[in-house]
Amino acid sequence: MTDIRLPKQVIDGIEDRWWSRFNKDRRRTSQRIDERLERLRAHRNNIGRYRRLLNTELSDLEREFVDRRLSEEVMAMQLLTADMPPLVMDQPANEQMVGRSGEDQP
Repeated sequence: MTDIRLPKQVIDGIEDRWWSRFNKDRRRTSQRIDERLERLRAHRNNIGRYRRLLNTELSDLEREFVDRRLSEEVMAMQLLTADMPPLVMDQPANEQMVGRSGEDQP
């Protein structure tokens, strides 16, 4: 009785229902991270744009405006990243293959 074979589409449907119930929090967290990353990219792009503008010939009024906008963008980016935990990356695969110098390589 333990050797019951179900069609693949039935198994896929069961798995989809299972994961839809228990993966909602993970999906929401992923969406929030994506939204934050989009906002960070927008701030980064704006900061780059304002820095490029400062390298051009501007009137004093225009320079003051761009300086103010640049500082606002930097502040917004800092506020956005203040409560964001750092991303921890795994050790790169090529670093594992290279090894330390002086070791005998197989």
